Amino acid sequence: MNSHEGTSINNRRNRFTDKNRSRGFKHGGKGKPFNRNYKKKEYRHSEQLSEEDVGINEYLNDSEGFTGIIKARYSDFQVNEIDLDGNMAKLTNTRIPPDFFLKKIKVDFKDVEESPSQHIPQETWEGIRKVVLSEVNIEPVLLEMDGVSKEHRKEIHECVKCHFGKKIISSTLDREGKRFMQFKKYNKEDEQDTRLQWPEDKGEYVHFLVYKENMNTADACFELSQALKMSPSKFNHAGNKDRRSISTQWFSVKKVIPWKLAKRTEHIMKLKIGNYAFKDHPLKLGQLQGNKFRIALRNVTADDSILEQAVNRLKDNGFINYYGLQRFGNDKEVPTFKIGLSLLQGKWKEAIDLILKPKASDDPSSDQADLVRAKQIYAETGNAAEAFEVLGKNRTQDIEAKLLEGLKKGHQNEYVNALENVPRSMRLLYLHAFQSLLWNQMVSKRIKVFGMKPVEGDLVITNEVSIAIEEDDDEESSENEGPHEIKCKKEVRALSRDDLPNYTLYDIALPLPGYDIVYPDHMKQYYKEALEEYGLNLEMTKQKVKTYSLCGDYRKILERVKDFSWKVMKYNHPNDPLIRSDFEELKGYEERQSKEDGQYKALVLEFSLSPSGYATMAIRDMMKTNTSSSANTKLNDYHEKKVEKQNHASKMDKMEKEVIGNEEEEVEVEKAPANSLLADPQKYEEFKNSLFSNLGQPEKRSNEEADPQEVNKKQKTDEEVSIKSAASLI
Repeated sequence: MNSHEGTSINNRRNRFTDKNRSRGFKHGGKGKPFNRNYKKKEYRHSEQLSEEDVGINEYLNDSEGFTGIIKARYSDFQVNEIDLDGNMAKLTNTRIPPDFFLKKIKVDFKDVEESPSQHIPQETWEGIRKVVLSEVNIEPVLLEMDGVSKEHRKEIHECVKCHFGKKIISSTLDREGKRFMQFKKYNKEDEQDTRLQWPEDKGEYVHFLVYKENMNTADACFELSQALKMSPSKFNHAGNKDRRSISTQWFSVKKVIPWKLAKRTEHIMKLKIGNYAFKDHPLKLGQLQGNKFRIALRNVTADDSILEQAVNRLKDNGFINYYGLQRFGNDKEVPTFKIGLSLLQGKWKEAIDLILKPKASDDPSSDQADLVRAKQIYAETGNAAEAFEVLGKNRTQDIEAKLLEGLKKGHQNEYVNALENVPRSMRLLYLHAFQSLLWNQMVSKRIKVFGMKPVEGDLVITNEVSIAIEEDDDEESSENEGPHEIKCKKEVRALSRDDLPNYTLYDIALPLPGYDIVYPDHMKQYYKEALEEYGLNLEMTKQKVKTYSLCGDYRKILERVKDFSWKVMKYNHPNDPLIRSDFEELKGYEERQSKEDGQYKALVLEFSLSPSGYATMAIRDMMKTNTSSSANTKLNDYHEKKVEKQNHASKMDKMEKEVIGNEEEEVEVEKAPANSLLADPQKYEEFKNSLFSNLGQPEKRSNEEADPQEVNKKQKTDEEVSIKSAASLI
């Protein structure tokens, strides 16, 4: 990065000061200056999922509910991971480790005539050397990979990279039903490769904390990959965090210098990294003990006695362990479970059409205009190549872009192959969303029909064994060796009548449907009916495409909160910050204080949950309120309404005072001149009597019949003359 770029980045960063943030100001976007004249975009209606749509119907606690706003600001919802050792992920240090040193080494392939690896035949090695040494482009060298394990393929990649550096590009391809590794010459001449040797006393995986504001985990991966010019799949993490929050979580990447991580990411708005560590293994999904939440609920109007009762019930009893609305996406038009159902049914084209479906919430005037246009083109023409062409370079990591690219590459009916272009984690998210929908529906049914106590046939978990879920056989992720995900294989048994006194509902688990689970006898028919409604059977038979088969799992009906605390805070403005973030604490900011004269009340909660627990479901059970973003958005104009009401009352009060003031004010009358008729009351009274007595007398009629119109005209003329005479006297 040159000095000009550095200056530009610093200038952009300085515009977004802490002072502006505390006032609710936002940066204009990546590379855009701050705009004080920013106008809120027109709202585009999007029908959102309700809790009832995803089976969330029951409550555990019987406390009186109250109103409040969840996630009024993203800083009102803060999350920190808790690792397997019980350590909370908190950004406390952004410095580069001072004891990290690299040693430069040189590698010259010309000195290595014999193959250095038992997995690379001598003939292949000589062919690769010939490709590099040739002054003209010659055919790439192919090495058959059928029967070669993933570990051995990784070893071949690293061996070639170590000796030839950037001079050779290795990749995997399929030809005539067989898999090959291809070695071809890089298209630009390169000098002798100068490499850096990783320190022997440091693990080759760099673990670091990522602090991010209003950014989900997938977006953070994309931002890091763009900054470091790497594939997002090179970055590992243990859990997924939602966008509307401030969250801190662990990431890992293999052999990337901390200095490079720090310098190349410092320009990313609302993202900071630090707390570097070096380990011999990457992070895997599920390697968490839980999450720590700090949450502010704004504009709470209930009495403190009601709040105390509600929070104590939550602290003592916990809540129903529903999957929250975040699990299913915000848009009712295309919820994630609907895509998952299509995949489970083997309806590949239907799943693709749902992912690429234009939605009412799509905004053609936003920064996603090209993506909106691409989806529209595909919906109208079915031409993936044409749709893909309108996408900008910055859209290549979007799910829709990857899917269009997959459709463009393959035959028009090769939908399964096109879906493979979508990251495996995203495809699994669709499938798990459908499982979660069924689980929510079944737990509501279980509680409604059988109540809050264990019954004969309920399942309890007897043992949990950690198992590794392997990544798809994908060469792109070969550097991140090892399993993609860590899960627990659970063993269960059914309760007998004699067991019931020894268990509570906190011990009872219900299955997520799959081909390798046991259903409780008293719930089996409900599962069967629900699955058949979606065109599936109870056995959830394995599919030919392995990725879209689900083995199933078990989840406890109830969840408890841990390390629970709460307080009431007063504030004056909706943008007043209520919770200090990790980064603010690192910068020396004081903890937020309640304002004694504040006009609004907030309830601030702090607690921990297991990795699969949803904080929004805990809040729902406590407040007895709708947790959907649309419902909370409707409540978030309380300050504007109050100001408007105050302004109206002030205006009416001012008008009332003006009216009263006018009534009380004495009217000054100009004094009549001395020679005026009005100056002598007696003469004025005589004049008035004579005037009206004359007007009231009937006119003497002549012998001849007078014309009525002429009579009326004459009367009006006489009256006008009399009045004018009186006026002149006055």
